[in-house]
Amino acid sequence: MIANAAKSTFQKTVFTLFLVFFVAAVSAQSADLPAGKEGVEWKRVLEAAKKEGKLVISGDPSEEWRKALVDLFQQEYPEIKMEYTGMAGRNFWQRVRQERKLGQKLWDLGAGGTQTAYAGKNEGFLEPIRPLLLPENADGSKWIGGMDGLFVDKEHKFIPAYTLYVQHTTFVNRDFIKETELKSSRQLTDPRFKGKMVLQTPTGGATFSSLGNLAFMYGEDFVRDLLTKQDVVVTDDNRQQMEWLVRGKYPIAVGINNTLLPPYQKQGLGKNITGLEDKIIPVAVGLGGVQLLKDAPHPNAARVYLNWLLSQKTQARLGKIVFLNSRRIDVPPVDKETAVDPARLSNYRLYATEENMEIANRLLPMIRETVRK
Repeated sequence: MIANAAKSTFQKTVFTLFLVFFVAAVSAQSADLPAGKEGVEWKRVLEAAKKEGKLVISGDPSEEWRKALVDLFQQEYPEIKMEYTGMAGRNFWQRVRQERKLGQKLWDLGAGGTQTAYAGKNEGFLEPIRPLLLPENADGSKWIGGMDGLFVDKEHKFIPAYTLYVQHTTFVNRDFIKETELKSSRQLTDPRFKGKMVLQTPTGGATFSSLGNLAFMYGEDFVRDLLTKQDVVVTDDNRQQMEWLVRGKYPIAVGINNTLLPPYQKQGLGKNITGLEDKIIPVAVGLGGVQLLKDAPHPNAARVYLNWLLSQKTQARLGKIVFLNSRRIDVPPVDKETAVDPARLSNYRLYATEENMEIANRLLPMIRETVRK
């Protein structure tokens, strides 16, 4: 009888623990769902997304961004398989443009920088994202600059940019050039630094944004002199640019992909790479943008992904992988040195907005001309 009693007690304990874990799991799942009609609608979207079972997205080719944008999502939604193609934004939109001419609508989402996405928006390739957000993500109090700050396009509904951080126009490896020699980006046209600079392809991406800021601070002639008189080296490979900066082959780099530096620093390399002082405080979104393609083949899966991406939980995890600060106020910055103060937004210049990109685009004819030479 003692044995039977012990067995009965054990079974009750196991059953109780099962109920506790089951209730906790259901509660956790329910906590992610909106209440009332929105909850019913969201459940329908989730079920439809799982039936679609696929998501086609383009993003940065780096391993860090692939982990952040693909692996994290697959952990939570294994039923939705991701087809991820890594490519630069300018190449992605050229491809979309060619495919649409042929009547092909193959992509759900584009992830990455905002510059080339504006052209896609103006050509009618994008669907508004703002109306698709759950209340938790559509709460302006959760985002630096509110919802109109989160959406960097003129209409404030197509292109959310969920990262935000201070981004110097120029970086220097102090193992090779001391601060007493070079302190400010204003000195870049000094003949002493001729042949010591590397740029990414300056007609797009991080370098183009940096050149736009340099022109805003010091004038178009400053940028012209930089490109024509300083024997700058241009590469289309952002990893090669970082490698040359870290190794000191070219100890000055204009416009870099910040995500690529931490892996070197973990190996003890590039620890003395710092940003030069700028006349203004430039802030960037880098590759932290996302766009929804019009007539996407998997619209429900895309909606699930967008809300997953912009959630507090995902933003906290993603930031630690790519080492970029989230625009969400409820996510602590992963890099305090580049954190943006929400109370001092008027002191910054965000060159990723569509209006500021239009100003920078006026430089393109001059940049193309000087690069050809």
